[in-house]
Amino acid sequence: MKCTECREEMTSKREVHRYVESGLPNVTLVDVEVRHCPRCGERTVGIPRVEELHRLLALELARKPERLLPNEVRFLRKYIGLSGVDFAERMRVDPATVSRWERQQEPQAMGPQAELLLRLMAVRDQPVSEYGDEVLGTAARSEAAPLSIRLRVSRGGWRRQTAEAA
Repeated sequence: MKCTECREEMTSKREVHRYVESGLPNVTLVDVEVRHCPRCGERTVGIPRVEELHRLLALELARKPERLLPNEVRFLRKYIGLSGVDFAERMRVDPATVSRWERQQEPQAMGPQAELLLRLMAVRDQPVSEYGDEVLGTAARSEAAPLSIRLRVSRGGWRRQTAEAA
């Protein structure tokens, strides 16, 4: 492989790499291919199966017993594929609140319910659009009211009975 800077042939060896590109400063990748340019010093890291790596990082963050740090909140938000504004909308907070959760200087800690929801969204590993935007967009926005539903058992299991079938 040729260097993108000077076009010199690069050398390759397996090394340990601090994966700061993830936004998480304490992630170390072991035995990854690192290419070096002997002429200009350019360095590139080959990270195989990045999606799988990010999935594992997200699961580890979701499982950690301690509260999430701002860079961990940002990693999980990006992992589930949401902009700050979209994430704020899903969490029912102002976009400035998301910014305060993610800033490094004097961050605002997420509330326990918000943090739990973020962890659950990461564990589910599904784009938020698949959660049913038409339902989530209006959920929990009006006054509380009891659910009124008619259910009927059939060979295929329980089914909602529509008004027409009643």
